[in-house]
Amino acid sequence: MTKPLYAARIGESHRLADDVSYAALLNRIMEFTIRAALARSVDECDWEHDLLRRRGLGAIQIFRNGKAIWADTAAFEQELAEARRERIEERFREANEADPALCLRLDEDLRARWRAAGYETPSVANDMKKIFTELEREAAECAEAARESLVGELLRELSAGPS
Repeated sequence: MTKPLYAARIGESHRLADDVSYAALLNRIMEFTIRAALARSVDECDWEHDLLRRRGLGAIQIFRNGKAIWADTAAFEQELAEARRERIEERFREANEADPALCLRLDEDLRARWRAAGYETPSVANDMKKIFTELEREAAECAEAARESLVGELLRELSAGPS
């Protein structure tokens, strides 16, 4: 049996991952989160970044082996019932699958990776405001340290006089 391949996107146009392993999916989500928080820290964030911050994993459309994964079983069942009424149930099932356990696993695994990297965060299933705040704070501290280092370096060069 082959391992499942995952894809993830925000909206129809922004792809985070295409046909990757579960571990690579986690990496891509973390990388996008870091890039989004850093872009936000310098006020250069895009709509996808803000959507991720506000909605967490709920902003990401996850696909496994080409099927859209639904975290909300009730919403899936409602759409399935509509597909039955429209006589397109088979086509709907070929493209969609309810799997709230996958979404819980993603949340748990991402939080474990953040912990391993030194960040404590609550669930990222419905928003990522806490991890964004932590990453933005750290980015500001690093930027401040880099600015101070540059000032010190320039002052040393200026005080040494012309060469």
